[in-house]
Amino acid sequence: MATFTLLLDTRVKKKNDQFNLSIRVINGSEQIYLNISQMTKEQYNQIFVKKTMDKMSISLRESCNERLSKSERIFTSMKPFEKQKFRKLFFEEDEEEFESLMLSDLFDRFVKNYTNLKPQTQKHFKYSKSVFETFNPGMSVTEVSAVFINRFAKERMESGVSQSSVNSNLRDLRRVINYFINEEKVIPESYQYPFGKGGFSIQNYFPRKLVLTNSEIASVIELKEFNSKQEEYARDIWEMLYRCNGINFADLLRMRWDNIQGEYLIFFRKKTETTRKSNKKEIVVPLSPKLKDLIDKIGVKDSPFILGKLKDGYSDSMFENKNHKWKKIVNQRLDEISKRLNLSIPLRIKNARDSYAMTLRRAGVSKDNIGDMLGHSNSIVTEHYLGSMNPETTFDINKHLL
Repeated sequence: MATFTLLLDTRVKKKNDQFNLSIRVINGSEQIYLNISQMTKEQYNQIFVKKTMDKMSISLRESCNERLSKSERIFTSMKPFEKQKFRKLFFEEDEEEFESLMLSDLFDRFVKNYTNLKPQTQKHFKYSKSVFETFNPGMSVTEVSAVFINRFAKERMESGVSQSSVNSNLRDLRRVINYFINEEKVIPESYQYPFGKGGFSIQNYFPRKLVLTNSEIASVIELKEFNSKQEEYARDIWEMLYRCNGINFADLLRMRWDNIQGEYLIFFRKKTETTRKSNKKEIVVPLSPKLKDLIDKIGVKDSPFILGKLKDGYSDSMFENKNHKWKKIVNQRLDEISKRLNLSIPLRIKNARDSYAMTLRRAGVSKDNIGDMLGHSNSIVTEHYLGSMNPETTFDINKHLL
C-alpha cells in the first residue's frame, strides 16, 4: 500500500536557506518526491507545525492538502503504476498556479516575472527580500501594514542601519506590493495598502555628504610619483571621471570612440537609458586639452570602447561582472593614494562625481547649470551632490556673532 506525505525535504538546501516543500510517495521500495514549492524551516514550522491561523497560512495548507489528495487519486487510477507517467499526470493536472502570498515568494516571483530589471536591480531586490525575511521570517504580504513598516524602520535604524538603506528596502517592498495589486492581481482586494495617504510615507533623504577640498582634488590630479603603473592608471581613471562631468564608472566603461563628436563627448547615462521619462538628457562633455591628454594616455585605439574592457555584443551580466571587477581594482589603488596624501575622506570612484559638482559650486556656478552638466532632471537631485557645509566655514560664519 502506497503512503503519501507532505514534508519539507531537507536533503538539499536551496538558496536563502530554503528547501523543497514536497509530497513524498512511498510505493514499496520506490520513493517519489513531487516538489510543489520552496520555504525555510522556520516558514514550514510556522505554517505546518504550529499551524498559524493567518489567511495566507490557512490558504497554503488547504492548497497543499488538495495536492496531496490529487496525488493519491492519480496513483489509485493508474494500473499498472508507472513512475514517469504518474509524475507527468500530477504536474499536467496542476494547471492552477500555486499562488503563495508569502512575502519572500512574492519578491522571488517579481524578480522572475519582471523581465526589464537590470542585473544590479535584481540583486538589490533579492537583498531586500533577505532583509525582510530576517526581520520577520515567514511573514505573509497581508501582514505588511503601516504599523509593521514603522516598526521595521525604527528597529533597523536603532540597530545602526542608515535611513537611506532602510528607505531603499522599503521602496523595493512598495514596488513588489504595487506589482501584485495592479499587474499580477494576487493580493486580495480587502488588503489595506500600507503606503501613501493614511499610511507610511517614504521621505526623500540625502545623508550628510563630505567632499574633498579643492586643494585635495588638486593634489590628486597633480600627483607625479606612483608606486606602480596600476596606481597611476587608477588615478587617471578617477581624473577622467572627474573631467567627464563626474560620470559614473559604468558610463566610462561603455564609452565608445564614436561618442566623440567634434569637440565633445556626447552620450546618455547608463542609469537613465531605459527610463520612460520624456526629459531624458544627453550628457555633453567639452573635450578640454587635459581631457584629450587623458583619453590619449589610457584609451585603447584598437577597441571600439575607449577603455578597451568590453567587446561588442556583451550581455548585461557580463557588463555587471566587468563593472564590479574593475571598480574593485581601481578603488584598491585609490585607497593607497588617499592614505599617502592624507586626504580627509577616502578617495573612491564614486566621489569623482561629488568632486566635480563641488568644484563648480565653489567657483560660483549656478545650481541649475551644475544640474544640467550632471544630467539631472531637477535641482533636488543636484543638491545631493553639492555636499554638506565644510566644518571649517562655520568659524567664518559665526565670527560675525556679537
